[in-house]
Amino acid sequence: MKPKTQLPLARQIASDMAIWLLSVACAIAVFAMSIFIQWLVYDDWLHDKGPMRIVGSLLAGGLSFAVVLRWQFAVRWRKLELLHRFESIKWMTDRIRNSLQAIECITYAADPGATESVRTAVDAIEEVLHEVLADSHPAAPPAAAKSRADETSFEVPR
Repeated sequence: MKPKTQLPLARQIASDMAIWLLSVACAIAVFAMSIFIQWLVYDDWLHDKGPMRIVGSLLAGGLSFAVVLRWQFAVRWRKLELLHRFESIKWMTDRIRNSLQAIECITYAADPGATESVRTAVDAIEEVLHEVLADSHPAAPPAAAKSRADETSFEVPR
């Protein structure tokens, strides 16, 4: 069985138009269901041929419109906030990697014998950064993240 692939977070964020259309569709569905239930109960079961009670159905539709609209905008806001956090994490890890490469180069230039201890510390920090990126971007496969890190990491000649 093929595993489901998730869309990237940026593609999961609904547009304003989609949110409004979903809210209107929910309101129409609630209105239609309440009218149908009224018809079923009053006309079919009770055989009461009185007028339909539309005001309550309109209020139910309006309330469902407001609830769905608010709910969808809250979901959209949370996804945008999460996307901004992931972008800041990505930016921070890039800056940290660049600083670590500079430290590694300076250590090698100053004392090639001390490079090994600095290299192990840099590798440990890069592993933590890889874990943070893997946790923050679950859609990206770990092998791709590792190969990107290998392309950007600085190898010290020995």
